[in-house]
Amino acid sequence: MTSPRMSDTLVFFPTFNEAGSVGQLVDRLLALPRRCDVLVVDDKSTDGTADILAQRAAADPRLRVINRAGKLGIGSAHKLGWSHARDAGYDRIVTMDADLSHNPDDVPRLLAALDAGADVVVGSRFMPGGQLDYEGWRRFVSVGGNTLARALLGLKITEYTTSFRAARLASVPAGLVETIDSDGYSFFLTCVVRFGRAGLRISEVPIHFVDREHGQSKIPKLELLRCMANLADLAIGPARFKKLDR
Repeated sequence: MTSPRMSDTLVFFPTFNEAGSVGQLVDRLLALPRRCDVLVVDDKSTDGTADILAQRAAADPRLRVINRAGKLGIGSAHKLGWSHARDAGYDRIVTMDADLSHNPDDVPRLLAALDAGADVVVGSRFMPGGQLDYEGWRRFVSVGGNTLARALLGLKITEYTTSFRAARLASVPAGLVETIDSDGYSFFLTCVVRFGRAGLRISEVPIHFVDREHGQSKIPKLELLRCMANLADLAIGPARFKKLDR
């Protein structure tokens, strides 16, 4: 059963072994001047993350935690978050990472851009004013992947792969996000492309993305190949469909 909402905005993030950051993240989100509810989907963490979340949820009814039986994929967790937001009747959803690489103090900035008329807002590391603290190979992958996406996909945005986004749920057609095939990191690329091709008004705000201080990256070694294959499929998809329609 979906818990009753206590605000019009749901902030969602998934967790797996984020004990070093999750308590601070929840506390900072619940302390924001712009009131929000928080949903966390935990994929059977083994480091005490679930215990921290249970303690916070017992102390504040604005926090809801869904515990899953195992690692089912970050994309599948985000689809669950979107479904929960719709079922509970929220007006807005904000999605982000659990490791404090996204600053919770930026949440009101994303919401303000929705208030200004956007349907979807993306926190961008690559637009003027944005910053990315990655170095070496991880920076190369992030910068290179987004540069290639901009060249191939043609949306008027600078950031394709972040999870730090906000949306007005009434503007996003039901099923547009929830029916994405990918359960992994390719979900984020497909999601923003669907937003653009659905004609939604996408705005960006610059963010400072910092590297995690606790825990380890959860990106599987083969995920880069999956993301490249997904990018290629999205790039040729419109041309393929146009050809079939002739």
